[in-house]
Formats: sequence, structure tokens, C-alpha cells
Amino acid sequence: MSVSSTTCSPDAVGVPDGFADRIRDRLGVAVAFYRLDGTPVAGTHEHDRPPAAAPSEVVTRLVREAARLNEDRLAGASDGLAAAWPIGLRGRPRLVAAAELTLAGETERPMASRLLAAVGETLRAGVAEADARLQCDSLAEALSQSFEEISLLHNVGDMLRVTRPVKGMLEYVCAELRETTGAEAAVAYLPGADGEAAETVVCGCLPLPASDLPDLFDKLLDGLDAEGNVLINNHCRQSPSLARFSKALGRLVAVPVALGEGTRGAMAALNRPGEEFGSPDAKLIRSSANASAVFIENRRLYNELHQMMLSLVRALVSSVDAKDPYTCGHSERVAITSREIARQLPLDGELIEQVYMAGLLHDIGKIGTPEAILRKDGPLQPEERCIINRHTEIGGHILSGIPKLEPVREAVIHHHERVDGNGYPAGLKGDAIPQLARIVALADAFDAMTSTRPYRPMLPLEHAVREVQRNKGTQFDAAVVEAFFRLDLNRLTQQFAQEPATPCVAHV
Repeated sequence: MSVSSTTCSPDAVGVPDGFADRIRDRLGVAVAFYRLDGTPVAGTHEHDRPPAAAPSEVVTRLVREAARLNEDRLAGASDGLAAAWPIGLRGRPRLVAAAELTLAGETERPMASRLLAAVGETLRAGVAEADARLQCDSLAEALSQSFEEISLLHNVGDMLRVTRPVKGMLEYVCAELRETTGAEAAVAYLPGADGEAAETVVCGCLPLPASDLPDLFDKLLDGLDAEGNVLINNHCRQSPSLARFSKALGRLVAVPVALGEGTRGAMAALNRPGEEFGSPDAKLIRSSANASAVFIENRRLYNELHQMMLSLVRALVSSVDAKDPYTCGHSERVAITSREIARQLPLDGELIEQVYMAGLLHDIGKIGTPEAILRKDGPLQPEERCIINRHTEIGGHILSGIPKLEPVREAVIHHHERVDGNGYPAGLKGDAIPQLARIVALADAFDAMTSTRPYRPMLPLEHAVREVQRNKGTQFDAAVVEAFFRLDLNRLTQQFAQEPATPCVAHV
């Protein structure tokens, strides 16, 4: 049995470079690629390779039939056997591959048929793997761009980091203002938006009831023009409009805080024993107000970008979950459970956000796992188990190159490790497993147990709790298990049942 076929390299998107050569070296079959109109794909050859032969009439006919019918074609010739396979990406035919074998006799025909069938499966698997790798690279690039945009906002000092809550930043600024100016109290006022209540931050001893602050600042802002002039009044008791708030209010200096779209807040220092407020105080408060206004606007933009990024991540994650209807919403539930465990340990706010993100993205590598394996309703074969286990490393590849996500990436890679060292992919033990990965591992297993899967119904909560306890110290980290058991698991599971997580993208 000998081979007769062209060996041109495909120029179509999705076919790996040198793929035809690898098939020839591995299976001894030379494969040619054709466009859907039947014309050969132009290729390049090594300098010592013989010139490619023209396709036979049988191959030409099979290629056109495969393209037209979108199905495999096999036909015999006078002295051989030929086959053509339509190669599709995401449900659409993109090109046709073909090969022809010369037979020494009819006894070789069954073996040749099996060989050509193996070539067809290898072709499709290779193209699908290349396409999945391309999707992974595109996903990594999209995530990287989103995080690069967010990281541009981190160009201010520790005090004005956009990850700091607005209230926390204003508390810090007011404390600094009170200490620097010697005022009895420093106050920041932000008017409510869309019907929400106004927010005030106070440092020090107020000379009036806190409930009166919104009315006081509304009055002060009426006396400040759009240019942002400061208001200094060292004789408040002589002003009827101010004295009505409190006889204890003697001196104040206030400046507006421009919040965009014509909205203004204010920042003020109230009362100072023995010394009147002057222009140096006003200048200091104005600088603080301007810095605060920039921070608040940056924080607003950060929140919008952060929410946009989370929406993007959720959309990508739901598209992965949608590959298997039994796991729809799984990633969001794992993220929420991971966050609740982290709060019980307890971890700081940044780590809590990171473990939530790790929970969302822990199965992102399954974008490269064939749906036939994900949806299989019976036990997996060893080779199928090997393929699905690769999702942790694929997920790590997707998230590589994003410094802000490195702790998340480590959790994604290692969330199937076990503390006894019998997990994968690296067989890490104990504290060698990243902490976030140990948290996600338990949350992932718990949701798997309490969810219906194609191979078994959901387990009762009591059964799942016993399984977690039984595997404490072997599969699961003991401290993480203890934090997990401090959760209200009945409330958590009822929440998931009554309020489903982000809907999965409809699977086509």
C-alpha cells in the first residue's frame, strides 16, 4: 500500500503550521488541503521535497462532494482508495482535506479504510485544538486589555488609590485637615444621587447635630458660586441663617467639591479656639477638596470599568458554563461560596476580591474541552479524564501575562490540588498549595456535590457536609473547612436555589 497525494500546506485560518507533515510522519499518509471550490491550497515545500503531484480525478470529485454535502466521502479507484473530509470551525465548513492510497490488492482495502478514518479524526482533532488555542489567546488578550485600562487609574498615592472606598478616603482627608488646621471638626458632604440620602463624613466634635449637616451644607453651597469661591465666616453667631443651626457654631471655612454634571459637595472645617480661619486654611481645604473631587471621579470611572470587566468575565464564564447545561451558574456559585469562606477566615478586602475572581474563572480553561466530554453522562475513559484535567493549565495560559491577576491565575491552576498531595496538576501538598486555590477547591467540590450532574443527582446538604468533614485534612485544608462550617449553609443553598446566578449564554 503506497501513498499518492499532494502535500501542500494549508493557508486557511485554524490549521496548524506543518500539520500535514506531522500526519504524514505519524501515519504515513500525505494529506492535501483544498478550498471549498475544489482548488488546491497553495503551499511551500522544503528544498529537498519532490514536487507535488496533481490530484487524481477521484480526489477532485470527492473534494467537491465533501464541500457540497459537508460530509466525509470515501471512494475506490482502479488501484486504490481515496477519501475527503470537510474541515469545519465552529459549525461552519472552512476547507476540505483529502488523501489517496494505492493498494497492492483488495486484501489491503479494509486496513486502508481504517487508516483513512483515523486520518480524518486526527485532522479534525488537530484543527479543533488549534482553534481552541486561538480562542484562549484571544480571551487572554481581551482580559489583559481590560485590566490595563483599570491599572491606568492607579497613578495616585496610597491615600488616593482608587481601590480605597470613598468614605474611607474622606475619613482620612478629614482627619488630616482637622489635625493640620486645629479645627474642632472637619466635615465632608456628598449630596445624594438619584434619590439616595446624602453622605457626610465627620472627624472631631461637631458643634451642631449631625442630622442638620445636609441642611447646613445646602445653605453654604447656595452662597458659593459656580467658580468655586471659598466661604470663610468667623462670626457665625451673628448670621441669622447660620445661628439657627446652633449657637455653638462660631467659625467655619467651606469650599465646594465639584462632582461632575453640575453636582457639588462641600468640605469644611468648623470652629477653632483662639484663632480665626484665614486664607491659608481655605487654600489647604481647597487643595484637599480638589484632590478628593479627582479621586471621587476616578473612583466612579474605576467602578464603571470594574463592573464592565466583571460583566465581561461573567459573560465569558457563562459561555463556558453553557457548554454543559448541568453546570450553568456553577462558576458564580463557586465564586460566591469562595468569597464567603474568605470572609470567615478572615482575609483582607483585596484577597476577598481576588478569591471571588478566582471562583468565577476557575473553570475558564474548559473553553478548550470538547463538549462531548463535558456532557458525557457516564464514567470518563482515562484519555478523556486526561483531556478534562488539562483545563486547569489551559486556564492558567488564558490568564498569563496579566500581573494583576497572578494570584487568581495561581488559584485557577491549582484548584484541583489536594492537601495530601494526590491532586493535580502539580501534586502540591499542604501549604505549598496557594491559599486561594485551597478555598476555591472546597467551594468547587461543595457546589459539585449539591448540584445535579449528568452522571448523578444532587446530594442532600447533610450528605455533602459529611463528605467535606470526611475529607478534611486529606482533600481539603483544615482551616478552610472550619471557616466553611461557620457559614450558614442552609441560607447559602436556599439563596442559590431561589436566586439563580448569572444566566448562562444560550447554547447553540
